[in-house]
Amino acid sequence: MINTAENLTLVKDIMSAPVYSVTLNDTVSQVLKLTKEKNVTGFPVIDVDKKVVGVVSIFDLITEVAVGKQHLKLGELPLVIKVEKDVVHLSPDTPVKEAVMFFIKKRVGRIVIVDEANKLCGIVSRKDIINYFLEINNLS
Repeated sequence: MINTAENLTLVKDIMSAPVYSVTLNDTVSQVLKLTKEKNVTGFPVIDVDKKVVGVVSIFDLITEVAVGKQHLKLGELPLVIKVEKDVVHLSPDTPVKEAVMFFIKKRVGRIVIVDEANKLCGIVSRKDIINYFLEINNLS
């Protein structure tokens, strides 16, 4: 599992996999239902080749609908309305310390983990980082 030497621990040691993902063809209502079913707050958005093309946060979707920017019925809204294209992603072989610095600098809720072909491998969330710190400090 997690290596005893803190600086040897890699993202692949703490990432969540497999990852629930969505596509640009999904509707906002489908994504919100999946959020409830899977108890997650955001998803990587993948294309037909399973390559990451974006990320969507439930907070962003709710904000988009709540502030009235979209006047269609919720079920009719395409997910493409609020997909963040500037995805924070790392390799599975990235040291966890570097991932923690990304969380701090970028102020993101999740980091998508992709392979060399930009295909989805996993995800590291704030919860994964907390669990990592609990484990290395023998608090879990």
